[in-house]
Amino acid sequence: MKYPVTNMKRKSLVMLGSLTLALAVHAATAQDASDLSDDEMFKRMLPELNEKPNPAQRSGATGMSCFVDTPAFDLFTSPLCVSAGTTLTTTAVFRVDNPPADFTIIWSDSSCSSSSTVCVVPINIIGYLTVSATVLNNANYTFTKVSATARYEGLF
Repeated sequence: MKYPVTNMKRKSLVMLGSLTLALAVHAATAQDASDLSDDEMFKRMLPELNEKPNPAQRSGATGMSCFVDTPAFDLFTSPLCVSAGTTLTTTAVFRVDNPPADFTIIWSDSSCSSSSTVCVVPINIIGYLTVSATVLNNANYTFTKVSATARYEGLF
């Protein structure tokens, strides 16, 4: 005899899975991170950041890509990234691709570091978030403006 899965059981399973994932992430990131750079800390918390851009898609020009963090292995896409989940908020990860060797980044979100190519910001469910950056080439005093948009959908 088969037992039907009710909405309450499904929600309980999703919540249990989310709790398990949160505990696993906490245990994996419980190391002393005081001596790590922002980039290294982000790469430990979000292994997707270790992904290298596809050489076929690289033009050598500075650009921006993003992903919305979910329990799945998320991939950077440009200039729009879309994902879906069941939590009310999550994070959107923006990355400046192909920056010059000597750079400074002025992010539109003031919480992001000017020495990091990655910016992690919260995003609400059923919401759009556009982040832009001015990438300064300190070697020749030129700049490039880039942006990307993240979209987070709900799975209800």
